[in-house]
Amino acid sequence: MIDSHAHLIWENFDLDRDEIIERAFNIGIKAFIHPCVELKDLPQMRGLQKKYNNLFICAGTHPCHANDFSKEEVEQVFKINKIDFIAIGETGLDYYHKDCMPEIQKKVFKEYCILAKELNLPLIIHCRDAFEDVLNIIKQTGVSKGVMHCYTGNAEYSAKFWELGFYTSFSGCLTFKNAKELREEAKKIPLERVLIETDCPFLAPQIYRGKRNEPAFLIEVNKTLAEIHNIDEKRCEEITEYNTKELFKI
Repeated sequence: MIDSHAHLIWENFDLDRDEIIERAFNIGIKAFIHPCVELKDLPQMRGLQKKYNNLFICAGTHPCHANDFSKEEVEQVFKINKIDFIAIGETGLDYYHKDCMPEIQKKVFKEYCILAKELNLPLIIHCRDAFEDVLNIIKQTGVSKGVMHCYTGNAEYSAKFWELGFYTSFSGCLTFKNAKELREEAKKIPLERVLIETDCPFLAPQIYRGKRNEPAFLIEVNKTLAEIHNIDEKRCEEITEYNTKELFKI
């Protein structure tokens, strides 16, 4: 398995980061995709990457931090370090939280979409209550590859993103007791377009609800996804791992 979205530099892991990474290895996690929430986190992310060569980093600005976006800073980051990054993200739109006005979010998201196209890198997209606007901006900018991370939408919208070259990624949300509708929608989405993730330290699977999430818990997401599609867990692991490698070219 590959955890396609893990925030391992968060302070929640400061006391036992190496231990939780080792625990993930021991249960079969082969690699981690580490998105960026704020560009100021990149030095710490690179430090972790130097320690673990199967940790791959991305650069971007979460929509809730779009107020802090600086085009000059982004250009400088990618001019110097673009060889380090396997994707741009996470970026996108979040209309649920009120940290940043939608118009500012859309402007920043467009900038990252344009950059992704120029550099031929996939996008890691955070989308909450903003599917139509995200879809429209992707179409406008011509981005042709990426992933809708921590997907909680329906299969109809997911299909619109597949047509543009995007994958759908499921997190621990898929396991929640109240996520019956999401599981029904996930059943309609072909596994050939699916990734799995933890989004740790957030969104721990149902059996760990209320606890800090960690990469080792990815096994619960895989288990639920396999049950939904009525296939062997090992086969589900193989499919999502292949998809992740294909998207991020790792």
